[in-house]
Amino acid sequence: MSKKALIIGGTGMLGKPVANQMIKDGYQVSIFSTNKKRAKEIFPNAIIIEGNLKDVASVKKAVEGQDAIYMNLGIATTAKQKDWNPERDGVKTVVEAAKNAGVKRIGYLSPKIAEYGNWWVMDDKRKAVKTIKESGIPYYIFKATSFMDNFNTTQREGNKINVVGKSNVKMHYIAAEDYAKQVSKAFALENKGSKVYSMQGETAYTVDEAATVFVHHYSKEQLKVAKAPMGLLKFIGLFNPTLSYVTKLMEALNNHPEKFDAEETWKDLGKPTISLEQYAKK
Repeated sequence: MSKKALIIGGTGMLGKPVANQMIKDGYQVSIFSTNKKRAKEIFPNAIIIEGNLKDVASVKKAVEGQDAIYMNLGIATTAKQKDWNPERDGVKTVVEAAKNAGVKRIGYLSPKIAEYGNWWVMDDKRKAVKTIKESGIPYYIFKATSFMDNFNTTQREGNKINVVGKSNVKMHYIAAEDYAKQVSKAFALENKGSKVYSMQGETAYTVDEAATVFVHHYSKEQLKVAKAPMGLLKFIGLFNPTLSYVTKLMEALNNHPEKFDAEETWKDLGKPTISLEQYAKK
């Protein structure tokens, strides 16, 4: 079991549940954050290491003495291809530091849709995985489907759940809480090899279907699904970098075929228990 774990990207929607679960499961968790005060407020029982992935010295200091590293990173919606970004460049810095520090395992969250299309953002996500796989350090790549939690965050605007375009494929939505339990369990395994785990829930929905189910079962207030035409948003995106990013991401989600292949994940790490209906009622 990797008892000392450094979490990079631990204060966001997906990183926070993983960090909390690992703390609960007895890991000595360190959080690498650009804002030490905020991170300490979120994780009073964790070690907080202030730093920045652009600062090589702070990364080297953070990984020293760690058994494992878990990374949950993303590329800013306003980023340009030639800009420095955490997934392409930050991962390289972490991997180099980890090799020199004798880290025993790296875990990394990568979306299943990163396999779709030639958009540079997806290219950089694939490059991050390649860097980890070629590092020589045992790894877990957690290939995740869509998260139920998006309905309360990125797709939520007041009492509206935003849906862009028409969804043509089904995805096996998973709750971040279930995902976190599986990640924590993975680091506890007495496994010296490397694995790519498919992180999927039991029931598959299109984005439209999932949004409708969430709205129907949400208990705190009345919500509604708001649909926006892809063509119009793509046109506006010509003048708005953030919207351009969002439409490209939604195009991938709406069209990337997702097969169910989480049998081995469930066998090793346990089966997700939270349905979309249950998540909406929380």
